[in-house]
This record gives sequence, structure tokens and C-alpha cells, in this order.
Amino acid sequence: MKIGMTPVKATATVIALAIAPCIVSAQSYSTISEQNIYFLSPHPDDILLTFGGLISKMANEGSLEHKTNVTEVFFSLSNYSTNHLDILTNKRVLDITKMRFNEDFSAHTEMFGHWDNFRYKTAGFYDAPLRLYEGSPTAGGGPAGSFADFRQAEIDVYNRIAADITPILKQPDCAAFVLLANGSHIDHFIVREAVMKAAYQLGDEAKCQIYFGEDQPYTGANPDKAQDELNTIKARLPHNAISKVSYWYDKDYKLDLFKKYYLSQYDVAYIPPLNNAEFENIYKWDKSTYRDLQKHQLCNFDYCALR
Repeated sequence: MKIGMTPVKATATVIALAIAPCIVSAQSYSTISEQNIYFLSPHPDDILLTFGGLISKMANEGSLEHKTNVTEVFFSLSNYSTNHLDILTNKRVLDITKMRFNEDFSAHTEMFGHWDNFRYKTAGFYDAPLRLYEGSPTAGGGPAGSFADFRQAEIDVYNRIAADITPILKQPDCAAFVLLANGSHIDHFIVREAVMKAAYQLGDEAKCQIYFGEDQPYTGANPDKAQDELNTIKARLPHNAISKVSYWYDKDYKLDLFKKYYLSQYDVAYIPPLNNAEFENIYKWDKSTYRDLQKHQLCNFDYCALR
């Protein structure tokens, strides 16, 4: 099923690119060739906001229907919504969790074209508010953090996610998409670092290609800081271990899906950041350098020392 772009819009895009060679030359996207594709999401809504353009692009190419697509959502238990009530009752958690699951599953069904074109998994970890984690607010409203802020609760989840990711990264013909943690949301940081830890520990045994994506709305809200997290990763790896892939995407389609499905998460403040960029960027981590990864500069503890 072809979704996300009308024939008129597609024709207009081709014409625009034909008369703008500087834009054409900026494109380095080619079809994601791997058969087994994993989108590793901190929360419900993060995959649409960060990789929705890529997914709709692959759908329009006709390549998605021939792939095995899995979305894994790690921090899926929550009591957070944009009309947030600071209530930690079991009923509040159940109601919000069910709402967010239904929103995300419905959006995925439209993005991927049909409910049986993807598999949706949840790990059921408590998100930061349920863990009673406190940190400075990010552009998206969640609490920021890094290894310097980990408590035992964050250490436990970090280690469990790294263990869960390990068999995925062993798969051949595999691509795994993970958020950069722009904005430094603590849950985004945990997932990214757990994936990197698993890749490091596997070394040559890792067959899965890892791509990093620019978290939204954090990246669009702070464009001057869009490279900060990427630069911290580059500093931990050999030169040229990370390469950039850019592609035009149907921005209106992504915005429409966000407005249509994410009623518990919708915030008008998200719209300007999501409107900021005409392109999505992903960053390919050279598999041959997984084992060359150095520890994070704020890691002064054994659990994250990568040894």
C-alpha cells in the first residue's frame, strides 16, 4: 500500500528537485536494504516523531511490505499526558498506558499500511515520572539526565535493555534505529547507551546495522544544539565512524498523524519544532567500529565502563 504522499505532491517534489540541483546533491538516501528492521523507541510516539518520515518514505517506495518490521517500546508504563495530573494511582497508570498504546498502535497501523505489516512489542518499564526520577525539564517536557544522574533504578533498566537488545544485534540482514537523545531526556539516553553497550560487547558478533535518528521535537526546538549528542558519540569513536544520511520527507503527513492519533500527547508547542526541517537526518554507525567505542565522558562507574 502506498501512503503518505499524493501523486500531485510527488510530482511537485520531482519538479522542485529538478530545478534545485543543490538540494538534489544534498541527498544521500538510498533504500534501506536490510530485511529485518527494528525501531527501538523509548516511549510511545517517539518513532512517529523521529522516524515517521523514513517509514512513510519506505512505504511510498513499496519496500516496507517486503520487510520484517518490529517496533520495540521500552518505557511503556506511564501516568503522563499533556494535561498531566500528578497522580500515581494504579488506575491512572492503567488508563494512560492503555491510551498511549492505542494511540501508538493506531498510528503505526497507518504508517506501515496495515496491522500485519509490523510487530509491536512493549517492555513495560516505568517511565521517568513513575520511577519518581527528577531532572531539569527538556524541550519536550520530560526530565533530562545522563550517567551522572543514574540511580539504581536507572542502572537496572539500562542493563536489562542492553541484554534485551543483544539478540537483535546478532541478527544478519538487520537494521536498528535508535534515537540520539537530543534534548537529553533521561529515558532516551538510557535506551541509546544500552544499545551502544550491547553493540560494544558483541563487537564482531554484531551483524545489525545501527542508525541514530534526531529526536523530535527536541531537535527542532533547539536547532543550535542539534549536533551536541552526535558530537559526543563521534568523540568516543574513530574518525569517520559515523556517516550522515539525509532525505526529504512528507512533513505534512507526519504532522497529520501526530494530530490525528496522539490525543494524550498533543501539545501545540510541538508543532513549530516539527515544522522547522524539510529533511530528516539519520546517522549510520560503521559496524566495524562497534568494538572501538569508548565510555561516555560522564561515566565514572563500573556498570557503564565498557570493559
